[in-house]
Amino acid sequence: MKKLTIDSSVIIASLLVDEPQHKEALKIWHSVLSGKCMAIMPYSVLVEIVAAIKRRTGSETLARSVKKELFDLETVSFVVLDDNSAEDAADLAIKTGVRGMDALVIQVAREFGTELISFDNEMIKKAKKVLS
Repeated sequence: MKKLTIDSSVIIASLLVDEPQHKEALKIWHSVLSGKCMAIMPYSVLVEIVAAIKRRTGSETLARSVKKELFDLETVSFVVLDDNSAEDAADLAIKTGVRGMDALVIQVAREFGTELISFDNEMIKKAKKVLS
């Protein structure tokens, strides 16, 4: 099973039909929902997703539903930020110049040896400096 670390931008785009890259995001997310791929992400991605859903739709009910679905998926694993992970993510931010939340996502991809998926081209470009 292929392992991915998916940035919140992709999952949000898969859930919101009006997003410019909705169809592409839906294909990526469907690979996780169907069990072809496993997603390993920091908990910060969960928070970003539910916050964006609430902010963009105004629906607390939908945001809670998305949160529950993400927790219930067997092909999605959220990881905890411990001392070592935080230090590694901070070092990544220093080395690459990425935003803090992006550093967490990149750190998880590096730690778990997953493919990093994001619609944030700047993040992907900077992540290449530290991902093999």
